[in-house]
Amino acid sequence: MAEDSSNEPLTSLRAGTTDAQAVQTYYDDWADSYDAELDSWHYRAPEDAADLLAPHLATGQCVLDVGCGTGLLGRALCTRAKVSVDGLDISTASLQQAQRRGLYDQLTQHDLQNLPLPVADNTYDIAASIGVLTYIADAGALLRDLCRAVRSGGMIAFSQRTDLWLERRFDDMIARIEGAGLWQRHHISTPKPYLPGNAEFADDIRVIHTLCRVV
Repeated sequence: MAEDSSNEPLTSLRAGTTDAQAVQTYYDDWADSYDAELDSWHYRAPEDAADLLAPHLATGQCVLDVGCGTGLLGRALCTRAKVSVDGLDISTASLQQAQRRGLYDQLTQHDLQNLPLPVADNTYDIAASIGVLTYIADAGALLRDLCRAVRSGGMIAFSQRTDLWLERRFDDMIARIEGAGLWQRHHISTPKPYLPGNAEFADDIRVIHTLCRVV
């Protein structure tokens, strides 16, 4: 999916779109069966992200789950530490599913492409955006805003598909934010399985997890 794919309907996960209304409709319609279907596809990105963040988690920390969906990352984080988690997502139906988990302190419906995010400066110890940046036309702008929302020394974790990592030049984007003095790269993973049980993704698309420390 190229960055100029806005205003296209979301007809498949692989093709994607950056049109916010299309994303909202797609995930609202999918919310009830989302968890079961992702499980059948062996989706591990939230668990892998939580493993990456685990050494940086401590009791009482505040975490912002950016694009929280039905709450899979919140669930994974809360099995590793007693943290306070807030979530943002464009899909109201997905937020309702996340609310039922009873793990989130606050859940807010918001289009993540509408910046700044509705959170105060230096509020969070950690922000994470997992399985989300596919749908963000300007991921760099969103990640810069997370540097505003996370305190100095805090961590930002995000994932991106390998095809879009190359197409959208994520190495360069990470370097530009680092050059601006907003964060330092802490870890960039080797490509990991993304949706191995889904025929659209099983062979050639994997996922890269990145962790940066806010300056």
